[in-house]
Amino acid sequence: MKWFDKIFKRKQSTPQKSSGMEITPEHAKKMLMMIEKTQEKELSCDEVHALLDQYAEMSLRGEDPAELLPLVHYHLDMCPDCKEEYEALARILHAPIEY
Repeated sequence: MKWFDKIFKRKQSTPQKSSGMEITPEHAKKMLMMIEKTQEKELSCDEVHALLDQYAEMSLRGEDPAELLPLVHYHLDMCPDCKEEYEALARILHAPIEY
């Protein structure tokens, strides 16, 4: 992605007023990498949310959810929001039960 770095290192001829909505080079690079990793078959966030409980329970039982539900695993690698939901659920399931 050297070409990408060159684009963002170019100096602007006239300063532009900041709108607070600029895309940083890091964000743009991350978006391009996500686009590059797009697969023919992917799950939506809604589809992943419907399977998160099963995915978390598989992990709790010591199974390999990445092998059993690879599309969910792939989505969690790509989507920080869904990954955060999964991690919260996993923490709850792994928490000791207090009575």
